Amino acid sequence: MRAAVFLCVLIVAVVGGEPPATAHKTSLSRIDVAVSTDGTVDYRVRVSAHDLAVALGIPTDLVTPVPKAAFETRRDTLDDYVRTRLGVLAQGAPCPPGSVDVDYAGLPNEIAIAVPFHCPGAIRDLTVGYFLFFDIDAAHRSLGTLRLPGGTQEILFDRTVTRLDVTVASAAEAPWYARLGGLVRLGIEHIWAGIDHLLFLFALLVGSVRVWPIVKIVTSFTAAHSLTLGLAWFDVVSPPARPIEVLIALSIAFVAIENILGRGLSHRWMVAGGFGLVHGFGFYGALRDLDIASGAVLTLFGFNLGVEIGQLAVVGALFMPLVWWARQPWYAISARAGSGLILVIAGWWVVERLIAA
Repeated sequence: MRAAVFLCVLIVAVVGGEPPATAHKTSLSRIDVAVSTDGTVDYRVRVSAHDLAVALGIPTDLVTPVPKAAFETRRDTLDDYVRTRLGVLAQGAPCPPGSVDVDYAGLPNEIAIAVPFHCPGAIRDLTVGYFLFFDIDAAHRSLGTLRLPGGTQEILFDRTVTRLDVTVASAAEAPWYARLGGLVRLGIEHIWAGIDHLLFLFALLVGSVRVWPIVKIVTSFTAAHSLTLGLAWFDVVSPPARPIEVLIALSIAFVAIENILGRGLSHRWMVAGGFGLVHGFGFYGALRDLDIASGAVLTLFGFNLGVEIGQLAVVGALFMPLVWWARQPWYAISARAGSGLILVIAGWWVVERLIAA
């Protein structure tokens, strides 16, 4: 009984209590704000169709896709919702919004919304406001890019940060460290939300609870995924996203099978490195989806640093429980049982991602 309880606690700690089908589910929107020299600000946002349906009062159950017609019948409500929760100020004065454009091509998953804001004359001091969905989901975040005449910078909005103030004339001169913190945070949030990456790491650590094996595993995984993340970021290689997601799920299943059979544990760091190459492409997919300018060394460094910080935090939190677990007389059988559960989850992801391909 104690073994079963302990296993449940550990696996829930890794997968966050989410069902298998939600390996990357998060309340997230992606934005692109472009500022022109004539005072026009083009505000574009891609949002979850489910989130928008909830916000507009459209019945939805997270499983059945919301049809386009449901949004079209509430188009006036949609326009009002967007205009009142997206905002732009120039020199402290509100810039009036133009017509809202809605693109349903991304259904059933997402909807793209664009609205121009017309400011009187050139913009010196810009304020961008974002207030979508915080009333229905306190964990909602919005990530993307602010494009200015003098350069670009990343945007991150959440419940505690709903506006961004920037001096347009000096935006290109912003110090590098002013952006690094936000990029590190993005990396930490991704690894903590990337349940499949965490489950892979947890499966690797089962049977490797001494300090030196763990150091080798983490170092090998870090070096490998950093390499492929960098190669993809600078367009040296560009693998398709769907096969990578399938391979990530297969990597978890492979390690779980090794744990069940009790094989390959002495060379676990090599497995971590080999499959770490695949997981690096998965990290790149997340970074690419943020619509952040590709090729920037600072962006890659900050995001990858955040991934490593988040990963080390997880390993540090699990280390002592794993050491205690390994000293129990029921460790061997419980480790195989836990690996069996991991194998079931990974197998589900493999099938799910193959069907979606």
